Amino acid sequence: MNSSIANFPLNPTAKRLAFYLRSCGNSHYFAAIKPYLNYFVEQGIHKVFIVVSQITSECHHNHEYQGYTHLFTDNTDLDTYDLVVTPSFLRAEERTDRTRAVQIFHGMSDKPFTYERDFSDYLLCLCVGQRQVDRLRQTPCNQTLQWKLIGYPKFDHPPILPALFENDKKTLIYSPTWRKENISSIEIFLDHPEIIEQLTQDYNLIVKPHPNIFNPDRQFYDPSIVDCLNQLPNIHLIQSGNVMPWFAQADLFIGDISAAGYEWLYYDKPMVFLNPQPGILQVSTDVASMTYLWQCGEVCNDMAQLKSLVDEGLRSDRHQPMREQLLHYSVFNPRDNNATYRGVNEIEQLLAQPRVGDRVTVAT
Repeated sequence: MNSSIANFPLNPTAKRLAFYLRSCGNSHYFAAIKPYLNYFVEQGIHKVFIVVSQITSECHHNHEYQGYTHLFTDNTDLDTYDLVVTPSFLRAEERTDRTRAVQIFHGMSDKPFTYERDFSDYLLCLCVGQRQVDRLRQTPCNQTLQWKLIGYPKFDHPPILPALFENDKKTLIYSPTWRKENISSIEIFLDHPEIIEQLTQDYNLIVKPHPNIFNPDRQFYDPSIVDCLNQLPNIHLIQSGNVMPWFAQADLFIGDISAAGYEWLYYDKPMVFLNPQPGILQVSTDVASMTYLWQCGEVCNDMAQLKSLVDEGLRSDRHQPMREQLLHYSVFNPRDNNATYRGVNEIEQLLAQPRVGDRVTVAT
């Protein structure tokens, strides 16, 4: 397979714009870049690349990449691009002091390890909302970071897909986070098939785990969990980088420490949080806590209580005011459909700047 980069466009104003995923397996990263990618591909002014360390069969066979496979390259010398836009956290070995990088983030996590990273030498961080900025600036190395509030591009016209269920039941969606640092509830959930059966008797159930749950290249991948998920009766199991189309079909969210919970706020519907560490983790009003979002719903510390908490949440949504408050603190202008436009404007301004003293080479 020839994975070399094509020649630099003849248009003298065109630039080489890289969207860095690191791996084809990072479909949640792809969901974050897709609004920007669509814009720049449709404009056709700049040469656009999706950069991964290795082009695998997944790049070509994953349905989410259909229509984009011609953009993949494994040229990971990031200094050969005029600008690198990434939702990943660039590692020291992936960049130099000449790398012109823009961080767009791939979610709105409460996980502390997200904010402990050093973003001070990125050209710009396109931040979702004020909460993200406040968290980043609590880390000493990020006191001088360059940032702009743009909102959340995934909230701009979320995709609509055919309904998974055709009945009169309410629909639940369970979205556990990745198993890193023991903050996923997925094992507790799977250890109680009788509770899952209770839920599916009265409700439709969508199970949409973090994409890393299915990624064998990840350190905490466990094939037995994937086997259990595939064997769950009476559910729809979703493997996707973008949860928004499935959220649109649900009436109540069940989560844990998942950043997807912040995406759920867009739909203004009730939430229940399944505690991955009962007796240890609890609701917090501290913005630096990874349970800050738990103010927006009931917390389940015992799987035996899950069904009753779901029932009550659908009957009486007492957390609605707090959800809206945290939504607007977390997302700049969350429902104005202009986040992508604001982000694109910032990227275009950086592309227009000359690379003073930098080499601009073209891989062949």
